[in-house]
Amino acid sequence: MNLPTRLTLVCGIASLLPGALMAQSVTADKNASVIQSVNNQLPGGGSEHSDATKLQSHSKDTAGPDAAELEKLAKATANPLGAAWMLWFQNDYTHFDGDNDALPSNGRWSNSTKFQPVMSFPYDVGDDEWNLIVRPVLQYQSSPFDDSFGDALQGRAGDIPTDKLLSHNYPYNGRTTGFGDTGLLTLTGPARDDGLVWGAGITQLFPTAEEDVLGQGKYQAGPAVLLATLAPDPGGWNVGVLAQHWWSYAGDEDRDDTSQSDIQYFLNYRLSATELVGMTPNVRVDWKADSGEKVNFPIGLGYSNVIKINKLPVRFAVEMQYSVVKGDEYDADWNLRFMFIPVIANPFKSY
Repeated sequence: MNLPTRLTLVCGIASLLPGALMAQSVTADKNASVIQSVNNQLPGGGSEHSDATKLQSHSKDTAGPDAAELEKLAKATANPLGAAWMLWFQNDYTHFDGDNDALPSNGRWSNSTKFQPVMSFPYDVGDDEWNLIVRPVLQYQSSPFDDSFGDALQGRAGDIPTDKLLSHNYPYNGRTTGFGDTGLLTLTGPARDDGLVWGAGITQLFPTAEEDVLGQGKYQAGPAVLLATLAPDPGGWNVGVLAQHWWSYAGDEDRDDTSQSDIQYFLNYRLSATELVGMTPNVRVDWKADSGEKVNFPIGLGYSNVIKINKLPVRFAVEMQYSVVKGDEYDADWNLRFMFIPVIANPFKSY
């Protein structure tokens, strides 16, 4: 083969190489935006990097938005004044015990399942954005008392007869299951993703219980206050308190008037972008109860995470709680809490 022929052949092969390299790149990665991004950063279309490096870069780019979305949702769902709309399912399996002679030696168990659709509505106050949180609380309960207990005493579940002769068949040989009273929490405050978060509002209880022993028979209302500090990044702490108080103002005249508080405090460490470890128990105070029966103060330890089930973001949590302060006569001492919280789109604001 003479020299001109050889030069012609070499030039022809060289002219084919760019097309071959481009075809190989397109085959290895069909995402045109990723290819363009790589080409913009590397001279010569990125031919210096191997296909494995390109695929690794593509994998990171693909996973990045999904991970970032989950982190935003995790912060929103851990924020009592966040923008997240949630279908909040919570189950509490609670052991009751006390010094009352009428109690069985091993105490009694109750179960409460709550459904709380949490809805957030944004609005403006001057130049600032605020959120209005509307949170109905529907509950289905199984109480370790016969339904005649409430009919006979017309009192609180803690008002247990102490006569041992009665205790053989009343009220512990029965169990009452059904819907309890309904709550409604409305809370508003500045919309902040992290840092100092505060809000205030009104909380109400409505006497919707199917049986007297499952509720208090009173219309109740009072103030609600939130104060919290939320960590912006993993490695920080979410610390706060949501306090609610109710006074009765109407309802069954045969039932006791109420003045009671529920103080939910939370102390959670941000283990990762989506995970929390800590506790979120509810302190209960019955201001009408006798001395020694007013306060139930639990502590706990639990784990929470936000994942995707198919395309649906879900926060789940499990927590064990023990009451270090409780009523002497009859009160909750252990509680096992499960939460399953699908996150749905907010029609008024993106997360």
